[in-house]
Order: sequence, then structure tokens, then C-alpha cells
Amino acid sequence: MKKANTSRFILFSWIVFICGYLLVGLECIERLPLYSSSRPHIVVIIADDLGWNDVSFHGADQIPTPNIDALAYNGVILQRHYVLPTCTPSRTAFLTGRYPIREGMQSFPLRTGEQRAIPKERKLLPEYLKDLGYSTHLVGKWHVGYYAPQYTPTKRGFDTFFGYYNGYVDYLNHTVSEDPESHAHIGNDLHRDKLEKLSPEFATGYLTDLITEEAEKTISMHNPARPLYLQVAHLAAHATGIDGEELQVRDSDDLNLTFGYIKDIKRRAYAGVVAALDESVGRIADALRKADMLKNSIILFMSDNGAQTEGLLQNYGSNYPLRGLKFTMYEGGVRGVACIYSPLIRKTSTVSDQLIHITDWLPTLYSAARGNARRLKNLDGVDQWDAIRSGKSSIRDRLLVNIDDDVGEESAIIGRYKLVKRTNTNYGNFYGDDGEDDSYPKYEPSDVRSSLAASAISTVSSGWLREGKITKLRRSSKVSCQRSTHFANCTESCCLFDIYADPCETVDISALYPKIVADLRNYVNGYRKVVVNQTNYSVEPASYPENFDGTWMPWLKDEDYFEDDDDDYNVAYQI
Repeated sequence: MKKANTSRFILFSWIVFICGYLLVGLECIERLPLYSSSRPHIVVIIADDLGWNDVSFHGADQIPTPNIDALAYNGVILQRHYVLPTCTPSRTAFLTGRYPIREGMQSFPLRTGEQRAIPKERKLLPEYLKDLGYSTHLVGKWHVGYYAPQYTPTKRGFDTFFGYYNGYVDYLNHTVSEDPESHAHIGNDLHRDKLEKLSPEFATGYLTDLITEEAEKTISMHNPARPLYLQVAHLAAHATGIDGEELQVRDSDDLNLTFGYIKDIKRRAYAGVVAALDESVGRIADALRKADMLKNSIILFMSDNGAQTEGLLQNYGSNYPLRGLKFTMYEGGVRGVACIYSPLIRKTSTVSDQLIHITDWLPTLYSAARGNARRLKNLDGVDQWDAIRSGKSSIRDRLLVNIDDDVGEESAIIGRYKLVKRTNTNYGNFYGDDGEDDSYPKYEPSDVRSSLAASAISTVSSGWLREGKITKLRRSSKVSCQRSTHFANCTESCCLFDIYADPCETVDISALYPKIVADLRNYVNGYRKVVVNQTNYSVEPASYPENFDGTWMPWLKDEDYFEDDDDDYNVAYQI
């Protein structure tokens, strides 16, 4: 009997050992860089300050965007995609998968030369994807901190970086000043960085085109056997000067010929900027086709926040009919334009009402890349890949829009109800053109079908999308509200909106539903214990470009790379 028990013990021990070995092996499979085409190529295209009404798939005729529309109609239109009110918080949320309140990055965006960044201990999306064997590249805007070398893109998970560190630059000469009004301390902010070297770049040309060309080159030079992560963060359609005076276009004559029907010359310039952005989307999709990568790719297109129709750095974009602007927590500021295309999505050509937050993209893309998102810890984002791919209901039913104690604002959503507290009522109306006028060229589905993006997509799909289907999808993605001149005042207290019945946030129903208000306030208050107060620092004189041969560069030493504090420091050329 004793001998039998001993034999059973030995057998059980071997089984435990073998199971443990297999589990460890499975975990290692995920951790090892697997250069396999089974992992999809991922391209994320981020527009800057693009308004809800500035893509034609949302129903307006004024500015046609056939390439963006082709992605939307052949993929999934994300109708309830929420972002943050401004660029630095949105990009922080996207890269970390966490609400920016946790990082002290939730309020006013980073100023040029400000000593603040996403904390170094925070792992970012490209770092997670590198664990899965991805080659990672950023083209365009950074804007989450660069005051020391360790905060620059190639020290935060990107293999290469071509773009600008600050919030915006001039479209033509790629410079930015410390103060947009005084134009003091103006310098170049275009860079071509690798892991071992941070280098100023002095390329000439229209920046939207330069970003597009760099994206095309990155795709064409990439080995398709290794999965690619390419983040294309455009300057378009951000203004680069006060009052939109420096919203430059590629060619004024072509602009007037193409968009002469838009009488407001500043709105016309904005249309030209958006048209160049749309062209870029088509060229990137076509580059994936040429490289034989589109069949195994995911293309996500989104705006970082709503348009800034009025106010500081206004760009004359339109969030109509949504209420509010960039910098506000109304829908016009935080309900962002978004769509996703991939041959890997099973249920395509749909308008999705799934509730999605920008923090969701880190676990979602990680899951799409065949990583185990359940192993990701301490995130606010949730894995939505299965819901998006299969058209299932979102696993999210609530989200924190933001807590900004610097200005005393907060907002959250649970289901159909949205709480807004003390948000900026100075910009709480309808803004921008409605995009509907008999003088505008009528929307033609055939223009979408003949676009560069649609042509590329047709090579990996079963055929062309029918014009009737395009018309139906466009009608379904249009938000309609009764025009109003009276809006609930949310400056002094809380407002509650039913954003299903009243997506334009005109009627405050807080008095009718005090229990729902209490639930939403309790939800917001639950996050207060993790809020890291944001401190906006003054611009550091040491950061001025005149200290670095006319270019904005990191200005502090980094202990990871510099051991001798007495050494001369010139990060512009070598680390």
C-alpha cells in the first residue's frame, strides 16, 4: 500500500512539473519577439483638432473626404468614440491606456518648453507591442513631454521618430515659438530620431506631405514578415497661429479653384488642410497595398479632440451639430471622429454605437496583435477587439470623461446619461458651419468608390461597396438635432443630459433624475483618490531654441545617459 502511494505521488509530481513547464512555455511564446505575419500590421492615423462635421461620412457636403469615408464605409464607423478635451490629455490616454488624471496630464496641454511629461515608469503602447515583436515608428506629433532625452519618442518604445515634439508647428517652415502671440523664441521643431541619436531635421515642404511621404517610406522599406506598428500623428487640422492666420495650405490657387464655393476664406483654408489630410489617408492605404500588407492590416483613424472653431488657436473647424468646442467637456469637444478598417473585421460596413474610450485602444490593439490583454494590469482601458471585430455589444457601459480641478470641471457617462459639471459655458453653443447649402457640390458615392483608399481596399475585399449602401451608412451616421439658441447653463452646477435622445445637450434633466445624478457623481468621486494634481510649469529659458542652434531640443541631462554632470551637453547630435 505504501509503495502504491509512493508511485502515485511520483506520477502526480511529474504531471505537475509537465503542466508547469507547458504554462511557462506558453507565457514565453507571447513574450518572445515572434516575427510572424500572423500578427497584423497596425497603422493609427491621428488627426489634430478635426471637427465632427469635417468628415463627409457624417453627412455634410461642404468638405468631401472620400478616402477617410472609404475606410469608414468598408470598416466600422465608431459613433460613440470618446476622447479628452485637448491634445496632451488625449495622447496620454491613448499611449498609456489610463485616464490622464493618474499621470497629472489631464488639464491644459503642454506648452512649448514646459518641464512636464508622461512619467518614465509608465509603459506605453509601442513598448507593449515591441514585446510582441513589432517594429514601431512614430511620424508626426509627440506632445507628451521631451524635456530630457528619456522622454523623447525613441526612448519610449518607438524605433524611429520623424516629427515634432511640441503641440504644433508651421506647416511650411516647421517652426514654433514659445508664445503664439509674441512669436518670441521661435525655432525649428522637426526631428529625425533613432534610439542612439536625436537629430534636428531641416526638410523643406508642406508638412502634411512630408508626414505622408515618411509614412509611405516606412511601409515600403518594412519587411512584411515582421509586424509593423506605425503611428501617423498629423498636424492637420491644427491652426499654427492666432486667429487662424497661419492655417497654411499647399497651394492657394488650387484651394480657390477647388473650394471657391466656401465664401469664408478661413473656412476655405481649413477645407484645404482637411483635403490634404484626406489625400494622406488614401496614400497610406495604397502604400500598404503596394507592400502586400493591407490584407493583414488594421487602420484606425481618429481625431484627438473636437475642432477649435473660436478662441485660442482657432482653426475654423466645425463640430456641428454637437455642442461645444475643444477645451470643453461637451460632446463637441470629446465625442471624436473615428473609424476602423481591417480585412480581419468580420462584420464590416456598420455604424457602431459601442461605447469606446481612447484608453481602450492600448488593450484593444494589443489583443488584435494576439497578445493576451488579460495580463495587462492597472489600465482604465478595456479590450474591445472582439466587440469591434464581431459587432458585439461593447463591454463598457460607463467612462470618465475627465476631472480637471484646475478649472473645476468634471464629466462622466453611464449608459445613455452624461453628467457635466461646471464646464466652460463661454464655448457651450453650436459652432461652425452645418455644411449644408444648395451651392455646395452634392455628395457623390462614386467619388468614394474611385478614391485611392477604396481602390486599395478593393484588392483585398470581395468587391466594390454599392452606392446604395454608402448612402445608407452616411444617413445612419449623421447626428440630427433641433437647432437651439437656448442651452442649459452648466457653469454653476451639474447638468444631466440624455445623450441618446438629446445628443446636442440642450436640455438639462438633472432635476428629473436626482438618483442618476447621484450615481454619476459617486462614480466620478470614486476616481478622486487617484487624481494626480497637474502642475503647469512656466516655460524654461534653458529650453529656448537659441541654446541649441535654433532647434527645440531636450534641455536637461538624463542620468540614464549622462554620468558626468560637468560634461558639455549637446543632445542635438549624439546621446
